[in-house]
Amino acid sequence: MDKNTIIAIVVIFALVFAFQLIFLRPKVQETYEQKAEEAIEEIEEETVEEVASERKEPLDLKAAEGFEDAGEAEERVINVDTEHYTITLTTAGANVLSIKLLDYLDSDGNPVELVEAEEEDVLPFETHFDRLKNVPFGDRALYHLEEEGDSSSRTYTFYRYLEDSNGNPFRFSKTYIFQNDKFMFDMIISAVPLGEKGLYLNNDGVSYTLAWGPLLGPISVVRNRYNITRQGYYEAGKFHKVFGGAGGCSLRRGESKYSEISHTIDWVGVVNRYFMVAVVPDARSYIYAFDQRTAGKYFLGISSPYYRGESLDNSFKVYIGPKDRKLLREYGYNFESVLSARVLKPIVIFLEWMIATFYSFTGSYGLAIILMTITIKIILHPLTFKSFQSMRKMSALQPKINEIREKYKNNQTQMNKEIQAMYRKEKVNPMGGCLPMILQLPIFYGLYTALSGMIELRNASFLWIRNLSLPDSVATIKIALPMLGYRIEGQGFTDINILPFVMTATTLLQTKLTSGNQGNQQGKMMTYLFPVVFFFIFWNMPSGLVLYWTIQNILTIGQQYFIDYRMKKKGQLQPSAKKK
Repeated sequence: MDKNTIIAIVVIFALVFAFQLIFLRPKVQETYEQKAEEAIEEIEEETVEEVASERKEPLDLKAAEGFEDAGEAEERVINVDTEHYTITLTTAGANVLSIKLLDYLDSDGNPVELVEAEEEDVLPFETHFDRLKNVPFGDRALYHLEEEGDSSSRTYTFYRYLEDSNGNPFRFSKTYIFQNDKFMFDMIISAVPLGEKGLYLNNDGVSYTLAWGPLLGPISVVRNRYNITRQGYYEAGKFHKVFGGAGGCSLRRGESKYSEISHTIDWVGVVNRYFMVAVVPDARSYIYAFDQRTAGKYFLGISSPYYRGESLDNSFKVYIGPKDRKLLREYGYNFESVLSARVLKPIVIFLEWMIATFYSFTGSYGLAIILMTITIKIILHPLTFKSFQSMRKMSALQPKINEIREKYKNNQTQMNKEIQAMYRKEKVNPMGGCLPMILQLPIFYGLYTALSGMIELRNASFLWIRNLSLPDSVATIKIALPMLGYRIEGQGFTDINILPFVMTATTLLQTKLTSGNQGNQQGKMMTYLFPVVFFFIFWNMPSGLVLYWTIQNILTIGQQYFIDYRMKKKGQLQPSAKKK
């Protein structure tokens, strides 16, 4: 062999050796480790089977240490009446069948029902020994029940005997503790082994799951397309939304929504337009599951990680009630964070206070909104007066501005300089007329937030308006008009509202009055385009907000006539500013 052949053979052997070292050996090692793991699993399974085969007969709980024979469990329904709600418990699953808030009535005049469920649904505060994603339907196993307490505080303990993951017996219990004058109650989950073998609970990495579902009512809110339901958790000073959507659920066709988080948080909950349920866990770490895989339903799960040791005890505090700002602040835990408008919070609180104050001596939320509008108009009058003065002066200067534009139409730079020089000479601010509108924006948003979320306005009527928190619909046609209608299950609908037409007419009149004799194309366009745009914006707004804007327009028209009268009397209103 020549030298080159020998070198080629050596290089080929080196490459083959390197290939085996880099690629084949790890695979062999991986295969070996995989086989070792499979062998261990087989041994564990055989061990479990051997234990099960050795115990040929079912475990005799009566012989287990700590067992108390309470006889056969019976299905019972228990009604718990407090000052604020009636809650119905059942021994079938140790869960909640009904929660009726006595302080809040539905459209039928009965207390609102916060639990909406079908026969096989997972019910509020069921417990399952698996992850939420593996739970196909509700638990209806019978529990024993122990009751104690008095009129101020009552305790209900549901318990049954089960076997843990090693087949050893334990006593599982769920305790509800109700205070007569509170919207919040306590829950305690406990698992106590019977005997000395300890407790081992492990099903897909969890010991048990405390679930809530399927709908947070009342049904009048759930079916309301203006209702926004959110699932989320509070952490680091903020409520974090996981899932949310209108009408109770944001699930779209073919979409599957399931999410889990696993770290320490302050509380987890479900919130709709007016009500909320919030679960505050103890200081331990839990797995939180959010499930919207079923159309029209959503579920919430709190799973305790797998457990090995002695007795397991977890405690929770549960708030179920209205999204009332004062009440949420009273209970703490930063429940108030579920309310909107964090940036404009002072404005929202001030507007809510004004509405509540005027309602206290009028007894009508419609009149309260009107009085609030008048008050805001009085507060902003000095700024509005200066704005109108500026707009009137701009109207008077319009002929001169047109002359400058015609003279320098071929020199845009010089034309702008001449116009700005004239503004400085006449002491006119061309943007002065925009000031009232700019000031109205935060008030508009703050009032929208207040009217959309104030539970006091729920079902509050005024004149023909049945609900100030919704559009003032007087009829519905079965066709979805562009930009006005909506669709439900493929069928189009359009609500016929009265206030947007009144609001648009007053906006058009008010705009024509404030624009003066501006004859340019831009001025004419704004005069007519502005009210039309507002018509579509306000069509599906809460009627209380449209009422506010309509009254504000009417007051502005009267204010304009008053300011024109004062300026004319003082000789400040030039003839060119009069109606053309």
